[in-house]
Amino acid sequence: MFINFTDMVDSKIYITSDPHLGHNRDFVYGARGFVDVKSHDDAVIESFNVLARPNDKLIILGDLCLNTTLEQFDTYLARINCQNIYAIWGNHNNPHEKKIYFLGQPERYVRGIKVLSYPFEYKKLVFLPHYVEAALNNQFVILSHYPHFIWNEMSHGAWMLCGHSHYGCEFSKAENLNAKILDVGWDGHLGPWSLEEIKAVMDKKIIPVVDHHR
Repeated sequence: MFINFTDMVDSKIYITSDPHLGHNRDFVYGARGFVDVKSHDDAVIESFNVLARPNDKLIILGDLCLNTTLEQFDTYLARINCQNIYAIWGNHNNPHEKKIYFLGQPERYVRGIKVLSYPFEYKKLVFLPHYVEAALNNQFVILSHYPHFIWNEMSHGAWMLCGHSHYGCEFSKAENLNAKILDVGWDGHLGPWSLEEIKAVMDKKIIPVVDHHR
């Protein structure tokens, strides 16, 4: 799937991953310095609202929330000021998120297997697939929850934006200058990344050669 996002004065783009809203486990909220899941969720949502205006776009690369009812899920969405939220699937997928998505899909089958369609809109949230190729201000970018070692057009300067590792993977950290890959997860930045911030990091990174592709 390919999407063209354009950063404009009246509509900026922000990208993050792994908010883990409602994930009531100490290894998530405790590791981030919070005493409970409520204070954690309040801080994460506030970090979104400080930057992303209603007309902006907020791209979340997986693990939006977990352990929430449908009512709680809707409440989280309502608390985020941004009206244009895009989310790809991660590995901690809220059951009600999946229920919303699967129940809303048209009945299309190939050899008895239900075919899923993207994008799929639910209120102000647009579901995207696990892997997305995108243009961000004419920069070719791969969006995925998981960090990739090799990605499309990497030898021609394509960026790889990911999450999943909670800023624990050396390969995808901003400090690693050996590949144009970046973990945009909440843990490493304590909020969403703007395109300007991502570009400043990527400009310092080299275009790697990892196989015969040049």
